[in-house]
Amino acid sequence: MVVASFRPGPVIDQCLKALLAQQGGDACQIIVVDSSADGTAERLRRDFPTVEVITLDKQTHQSSARNIGIARTQAPFIAITDQDCIVPPDWLARLLARHQEEDYALVGGAIGNGTPTSAVGTASYLIEFNEFMPVGKPRLVSMVPHCNVCFRREVFSTVGSFIAVPPGAEDQVFNFLLCQRGHRIFFDPTIIVDHLNRTQFAPFLRHQRLLGLGSAVARRTVAIPGQMFVRHPSLVYTLPLVRLARTTSRLLAQNRRALLQYLRLLPILLPGYVAWAKGFRAGLRHEIPPSTDLTAWDIVRHTS
Repeated sequence: MVVASFRPGPVIDQCLKALLAQQGGDACQIIVVDSSADGTAERLRRDFPTVEVITLDKQTHQSSARNIGIARTQAPFIAITDQDCIVPPDWLARLLARHQEEDYALVGGAIGNGTPTSAVGTASYLIEFNEFMPVGKPRLVSMVPHCNVCFRREVFSTVGSFIAVPPGAEDQVFNFLLCQRGHRIFFDPTIIVDHLNRTQFAPFLRHQRLLGLGSAVARRTVAIPGQMFVRHPSLVYTLPLVRLARTTSRLLAQNRRALLQYLRLLPILLPGYVAWAKGFRAGLRHEIPPSTDLTAWDIVRHTS
C-alpha cells in the first residue's frame, strides 16, 4: 500500500491507523513517500515504526512520489490511497477479491464525504467526487480517482509509470493510457473510503484552481474528452455553467438527496467553479511534461 505525503499534519495519522488496521494487515507492506521536508518523515517513523517512510528532500509531484513507492513494493497488487483518506478495515481484502474475479488492471471504489458537518467540506466533496459517490451498481468504467484503487502490478510494465503532472491530471492521464492499451478498470461503489475535504473557504478555492490547472494539463497531455476547451480557450469562461449543468443532471439521475445538498451549497460551489475555470485557463499555458518510456520496472532498478 502506497501513500504520497506532503505536509499532511495530523490528518495522515488517521490514514495510517486505518491502513494498519486492515484485515490481514500484518502481511501488508505500507510505504509513505514524504516530500514535506519539515520533520514529518521523522515523526512518522517514530509514531508508526512498522510503516516504511521514504524521505524526499523537496516537494515532489504526487505522481512521482507514487512511482517511488511502487518501485519499493514487491507485491503483485498495489493499493494506493491519499494522506487525507480513511479506509475501512476490509478495504484491501475487498479490492483484492474483485481482482480475483476477473483480469482487471485496476479496481477502484467510491469516495465518501469525510466532512459531512462542514458546508465548505461538503461543497468540496460534491464538486470533486460527484461522479464517484457510493451509488449505482459495480461496473466497468474509464475513470476512477486514485485515492481508492488497487493496481495489478504488471500494468506498470505495459502502460509505464505515472507521468509527473499537477494534481487533478495524474489520474486522468494514467487511466486514459491504461484504457487505450486495452486494459479494464472496474468500479465497485460499495468499497468506500472517506475523504477529509478542505473545510475552510480560501484553501478550498486555492485547491479548485489547482485542480482546474491539472485538468487542462491532462487534456493537453492525452486526448481525453474536453478537447474543444483546449482548442478554443474562449470557451473556458463557460466551464462553470457547463460543470454546474453536468453535475446537476448527474445527481438528478443518481442521487436526489445529494442534489438538494448541492443546490443549497451553490453560494460556495459557484466561486469554486470560477476558481477551477481560472486554473484551467492557466493550465493552457502551463508546461507539459515530456513524454517518457520509463516504466515502474526501470524505477525499481534505479532506486534499488
